[in-house]
Parts: sequence; C-alpha cells; structure tokens
Amino acid sequence: MQGHNFDGSPMPIVPTSTAMECAGGLYSTADDLLRWMNWHVDNKPSAADAELRLLNHAAFLYRDGLASVMGLDDGGPMDAMGLGWVIMLPNEHRPLILQKSGGLQGMFLYVAIAPTRGVGAFFVMNEFNAAGFMAGVKTTNDLVAEIAPR
Repeated sequence: MQGHNFDGSPMPIVPTSTAMECAGGLYSTADDLLRWMNWHVDNKPSAADAELRLLNHAAFLYRDGLASVMGLDDGGPMDAMGLGWVIMLPNEHRPLILQKSGGLQGMFLYVAIAPTRGVGAFFVMNEFNAAGFMAGVKTTNDLVAEIAPR
C-alpha cells in the first residue's frame, strides 16, 4: 500500500534503508494481505505447508526472564518472539495471537492472527497517531479474542 497526501495524491516513493525493510520495504494490496493471512490460518494445510507453518508460528525467544526488550516497535503486549512475529501467549479467554506491525510514509498496518483458531484481523491507518494506533491494536486483539476464544 502506498501512502497518500491529504489531497489524495500518492506520496512519492522514498527509498527504504535496509534497517527498515522488515517493516516498510514491502508494498502490498489488501488482496495480498488477505491471501497471506489466509495461508497462516489455514487449518488443513498440505503436508509440505504444515512444517513451514509450524516453523513460522513457533516462539523462538520468550520474554520471561529477560531484563528488558529494546529496538522493537511492537504494537501489542509481547510474551515471545517468533520469525518476525510478536507473540501473545494464550491467557484466560484469549487464544495465542501472532502480531505484526509495519509502516512507511504515513501508512501504518497492524495484523493479529490466531492461527490455531483460524482467525485473523488487521487495520490500516493513513496518518500516524500514537494513541490511535494503540487503540487500534487493542481493538484488533480484543476482536480476535472475541471471535475465537479459547
């Protein structure tokens, strides 16, 4: 998705540094995003995809016991890190949720997926506002938990 100016005209594409590529170096349409989310929530993957999906959804570093976490722009609470995912472990009625946020040039995106429940949700903002972003993250996570409780 490309950002737009207030008058609706597209913003010029600005070169992305390698430090930003994981969050802002990809350009996608809403259809691309939905297709990607569908792959993650597919509850009947092919045998080849099952192993890849397991690796994609695994937690590799747990926050428990770490003194601090720095250098992340995580939107929601973090219990663990996966391959590019911020992970919230199941708690009470909330299922396991994989989160990803990113943005570039005023466009910000947040994705929350509950892969074991077959549910995903996202929102996009075209003007960054810290309080609005955090409210969107909470609303998205709450929606996933409501639709797919444990």
